[in-house]
Amino acid sequence: MDNDKEPKFWVTVLKLVLGAVVLIVLIGLGLYYTAKFNTYEPEAAPPDTWGISKDSPIFKRQ
Repeated sequence: MDNDKEPKFWVTVLKLVLGAVVLIVLIGLGLYYTAKFNTYEPEAAPPDTWGISKDSPIFKRQ
């Protein structure tokens, strides 16, 4: 009679597989939603007016 109280092995495996599938689908949907509908746009950095960003890559001899 002890065998009747424990769920069958295949039922336990099926529950674990279904739980994993549901978890993967929910994470995938969350990642898709954030990639598709992300409205957050970080502030643009002010343009650099000095420093190496304005230097010419060609060395000039004087």
